[in-house]
Amino acid sequence: MTEAQPNFIERIVCLANSRKPLGRCIAGKRIDSNSKVGAWIRPISAQQSHAISEDDRRYQDGHTAQFLDVIEIPCIEPRPTLHQTENVLIDDRFYWELKGRPTWKQLQAMVDAPGPLWANGFSAYYNQNNRVPEGLLEPQGGSLKLIPLDRIVLHAGPKAPDFGNMKLIVRASFDYAGQHYKLDLTDPELEKECLNKGNGDYELKSVLACISLAELHTDGYAYKVVASIITEQRASS
Repeated sequence: MTEAQPNFIERIVCLANSRKPLGRCIAGKRIDSNSKVGAWIRPISAQQSHAISEDDRRYQDGHTAQFLDVIEIPCIEPRPTLHQTENVLIDDRFYWELKGRPTWKQLQAMVDAPGPLWANGFSAYYNQNNRVPEGLLEPQGGSLKLIPLDRIVLHAGPKAPDFGNMKLIVRASFDYAGQHYKLDLTDPELEKECLNKGNGDYELKSVLACISLAELHTDGYAYKVVASIITEQRASS
């Protein structure tokens, strides 16, 4: 009897391991055994939310894939949807495999060409330039960007004070390519750190930020989020 094998394996640098309902949104760039960097890829599961569960991202030794790991992921087939052309369906019969970690210098070389973060001019929920209407979503634009920022400010504050929702959430403000953005932060480690500090603004300098354009929401918009923030310190840990 022939041992089962995945259809193919993707090797990526995990540039986002972000919070998502029912699991995580994993995203990264392909990297070969010679450290040559390729296109973006977003591994997705077969569940309706496409979220990656803890079991999905488990290594054979019991640990789970982490932010900035170099990972080999068994896959079934590409599953592009609308603007999320990077989506690839994982084969959940197999463990993922840890292959190493990139250096800060390697990460800096992975940034995308400068330009607008998709269509701008559409804002909601106390944010700025944070959503794109369905009619302006374009497959050729993709849904993931890695950008260098001199400065980003994380705001821990009430989710919707005008409506009485005083639970703290974290938003991120930054300027990029001539535009100002204020987006929800879905980086779970930095989010927890800010929430533990409490209400306030927290500045980070000289970072790389992974910006993700999420799946189309029921209100007819796709929302931009800061899926991760990479600092030299986090890259070295």
